[in-house]
Amino acid sequence: MALKALDNTHRRTVLAAMRDPRRHFRPVGGTDPLADGVCVLQISELLGVNQSTASTYMSLLRDAGLVSAARVGKYTRYKRNEQAVAEVASAIVREL
Repeated sequence: MALKALDNTHRRTVLAAMRDPRRHFRPVGGTDPLADGVCVLQISELLGVNQSTASTYMSLLRDAGLVSAARVGKYTRYKRNEQAVAEVASAIVREL
């Protein structure tokens, strides 16, 4: 499932940007992208896609376990799952 989630340039871009969220995402509504995670609005702005498309991308990354999602009020905020990303990277290196 993780490889399928990574088989898209936009999803890889989001995952890479989430490595340093303060650098790549502007704060929204007084939130901190590192501590609080990033919302679909921030992701859609980064990628230049509509929010529905960004939401679909994030659902695939969440289902693959590469990001975690937490509901905060009316927003879902996403954080990168560093352990899962490291495990996928290690598996790729081992296999290839």
